[in-house]
Amino acid sequence: LNGEVLIYDLSKNKALCLNQTSAMIWQECDGKKSIAEISQNLSKKLKSNVSEDFVWFAVNQFKKDDLLENGKEIITPLDNLNRREIVKR
Repeated sequence: LNGEVLIYDLSKNKALCLNQTSAMIWQECDGKKSIAEISQNLSKKLKSNVSEDFVWFAVNQFKKDDLLENGKEIITPLDNLNRREIVKR
């Protein structure tokens, strides 16, 4: 889908579409790279600054959508923030 990734969860009968940047972050989430490394890798690929907060935001959303193995065990700095607080940050 032109830089996007469509994920279909058969068990939940639910489709999710990740935009190009989110798809790139999701593909970097291999359980080995740190948030800082993902941020640096994407900044190089996109030739634009991708902040660690932006990566955390995406990871937090992946966690909510059950897109990460062991996602429930991941604690993000955004876990206790509401949507408005996340946008301000």
